[in-house]
Amino acid sequence: MSSLPKKQSNKKVSHDKKACWQYFNCFKVLCQVHGKENVDCWLIPKTHCSNFISDDFFQKLSNCLTCKFFKKRGESNPKGWNEFLADQLRKYNQKTIEQIYRKEESFVEILNRIPDGLFTIDKDWRITYFNPAAEKITGFTAGDAVGMYCKDVFKSSICEADCALRRAISEGGDVHNREYEITDIDGRKVPIMCSTSVFRDPSGRMTGGLEIFKDVSDVKKLQEEVAKREKKYRRIFEGSHDMIYTSTLEGDFLDINQAGVDMIGYLNKKDLLKAGSAKSLYKNPQDREKFINLINLDGFVKDFEVDFARHDGTPIHVLVSSSRYENSETGVIEYEGIIKDISRRKKAEKLIRSRNRELSILNSIAVALNFSMGLKHLLKVTLERVLRVLTIQQGGIFLFDRKEHSIVLQASVDLPVESLEQTCEIVFKDVLLQEYLLYKDIELSPEASFPSFKVRYRTGGCPLPVWLSCHLIISKGKTVGFFGFVMPQNKVFDHHEIHFLGSLGNFIGGAIENTRLMETIKQNRVELRQLTGKLFQSQEEERMRIARELHDEAGQSLTAVKLELDGLEQKVLHCNPDLKGEFKQIRKMLVRTSSEIRNLSYNLHPTLLSDLGLEPALNLYYKEIMRHSGLDVSFQMIGFDKRLDGNLETALYRFSQEATTNTLKHSGAETFMLKIIKSYPKVIFMAEDDGVGFDEENLVNDQRSLGLVGMRERALLLGGSFQIKGRPGQGARIRIEINLTDEKRDD
Repeated sequence: MSSLPKKQSNKKVSHDKKACWQYFNCFKVLCQVHGKENVDCWLIPKTHCSNFISDDFFQKLSNCLTCKFFKKRGESNPKGWNEFLADQLRKYNQKTIEQIYRKEESFVEILNRIPDGLFTIDKDWRITYFNPAAEKITGFTAGDAVGMYCKDVFKSSICEADCALRRAISEGGDVHNREYEITDIDGRKVPIMCSTSVFRDPSGRMTGGLEIFKDVSDVKKLQEEVAKREKKYRRIFEGSHDMIYTSTLEGDFLDINQAGVDMIGYLNKKDLLKAGSAKSLYKNPQDREKFINLINLDGFVKDFEVDFARHDGTPIHVLVSSSRYENSETGVIEYEGIIKDISRRKKAEKLIRSRNRELSILNSIAVALNFSMGLKHLLKVTLERVLRVLTIQQGGIFLFDRKEHSIVLQASVDLPVESLEQTCEIVFKDVLLQEYLLYKDIELSPEASFPSFKVRYRTGGCPLPVWLSCHLIISKGKTVGFFGFVMPQNKVFDHHEIHFLGSLGNFIGGAIENTRLMETIKQNRVELRQLTGKLFQSQEEERMRIARELHDEAGQSLTAVKLELDGLEQKVLHCNPDLKGEFKQIRKMLVRTSSEIRNLSYNLHPTLLSDLGLEPALNLYYKEIMRHSGLDVSFQMIGFDKRLDGNLETALYRFSQEATTNTLKHSGAETFMLKIIKSYPKVIFMAEDDGVGFDEENLVNDQRSLGLVGMRERALLLGGSFQIKGRPGQGARIRIEINLTDEKRDD
């Protein structure tokens, strides 16, 4: 600051061009003109020339008229003091007008930029200003709108009936946010929201007005959409078949639909909202606590299964899906959700599970039949599973004995029993029914189920009788027996269980008859096999006897004939030498006949088989086959260190004969291979040729089938298995496996 005077003092400036602060050597640096040159300080407001700072030009000018610097500048004006003073007034007026114009331009620019429509009117209701937003909403340009009556621009019925500006005049205040509908220049209806103010002069008379409006079409659309969605939500809310609710954190219902009212059992929603609480719905209070813990932990609960109690105490099973939220208006935590009554579904699931168990029983019976279980085992398995399905502890299956006119207990669970298959004391409650079932050969018409009946059951070891609820077992219209159940107290079979017992009775009746038939067939097969074994044994014994007779009787007779022929030849030839040729021919015939009888005896029962065993007998047999037929035979016996049982050796010899005979007669094979292997604990017979083969499907009609049947029967009789395989052009293969019994192994 101390250097400033020196700096100023060093300047050489003429008095005419000096600024006021230079002229007076002023140090008021906060003044508007300090530090500026060529500035007319009297035109600048708020200078620090005096102790009083003012914005008023004329008040300041009165001070300037006494200022030496101002007088100096005025006197230096070539045109004189008065002209200088007039010129300064002209400059001030021009500057003031420019400032006013700039302010007006700025104000108009602001009005043009606001997004809402705005227009002003004069006292004659004619538009004096129309901003661009108003042009966009109405479709009128500002040039067209200015000078028009506002009612001609808006074209609204309210302009005549209830003008907003007239209401503002009459009420003496502004009108805000009034909604009505105008018509734009294209004839489209436009909803607007309008606010109106009145311009008044100092005396209170109206000089014009201002109206601000905005297009609320989008808002209206949103409101309509909200209303539509609210209506849709309400329709869904009230029309839903599931309970929809909102409640407080404490469980008090805030709202609930009609389905919820019906589900809980109230007459109307009002009564429910007044008295009902979510806490009272839970049959078990612990379920409510579990629900609250889950929803507080995750913010929602989905498919929460729980038992509810209706208003009258009736239990229902429901599925709850709920969420917690904060009310945006109150900030309070509330619950909302859907509750679905699944009582019917639970009953259906229970019924399906019951039906599945019933089907499982029927399937197990079918499986038991496929595994050829005995009748006792079949009935035992069936009874145990039926009792499990029916949730009963005691019961039995009783079958009718038509011959003895009695009832036999075949299977039981927890019934007092002395021994199964013994006649027990059973007395029908309906005596006529007992006589009808036991003594008459009746045939019932097919029914899904038959009525149940009661019988009294007692054994010698149980003096107190047991009453059984019984259901018939039927097969092809004939009564086979019945199920008897000891019914628990208050236990009654429902419709589905009765139908199940009827179906099971029909099914198990057929199973019993089939099992009895299978047992009969099995017994017949055993008897047939025994008969076949005796037949084979008799056949071998007869063959042995015939072979012995041929060897002994026929052989001796032929020997005697030969001796007689030799003696006759000696007596006749010396008398008639021409008969020598005939004697020779007769002798050849005797030799051939003796050879054929010997071969026939060997084929019927080779003595070599009885004397030396199977292998020597077959070796000799196949040497003869190869010598007479030309068939290339490969024969091996493997693993034998001792002879087999005589019956088994005979069977294996007959297998070999039959297989070889089939090859020679039917296959046209060039080679034949036979292996007999002792492989503990079996003897394996394998025969194979390279002949024409056969079609396995048509083997029944083949000429070889009778001999193969004989081989199969022999193998089965010995407790073995028989297999034959072949294809056309690929030969045939026979495989027989026979288990060695302890006696055969010891031998």
